[in-house]
Amino acid sequence: MTKPDSIIFFDRLFLGALVLGVLNFMFAWSDTSVKLTSSPEFAATGFGTGFLIASFAVGMIINLIIWYFISARASKIAKWILTAFFAIGLLSMLSNLNNPLGPQGVSLGVALVITLIQGAAIYMLFRPDSIAWFNRKPPVDPDTFR
Repeated sequence: MTKPDSIIFFDRLFLGALVLGVLNFMFAWSDTSVKLTSSPEFAATGFGTGFLIASFAVGMIINLIIWYFISARASKIAKWILTAFFAIGLLSMLSNLNNPLGPQGVSLGVALVITLIQGAAIYMLFRPDSIAWFNRKPPVDPDTFR
């Protein structure tokens, strides 16, 4: 069964958001590392900047695994895991808007754009053609009824 248009659009949106996330992480790295090294709360944890890089890399790997199971394997479980992660991330982002250690300026703007793109990608998973794909039902050819 071929991928429906909604899943192809999901692929583009989701992978595009991941690429933007990597670029945002790279461009905001110097500001983030300065903020965190000057924060006594972060210094007290004993974690260094290597921990941030490793956390980001693990997050990317998890996202790519979930994307694979959604896009290539039509996994409903992965779809709902991604939806739950998105909801948790959205709540976390909204609650941390005033956090001085959080993204600010251009980095915050890019993070908001990434969140919008991810929301659009999640929406693609709930369109009728993708629901049929997750249920492993091939789409009905309209010419059949003529």
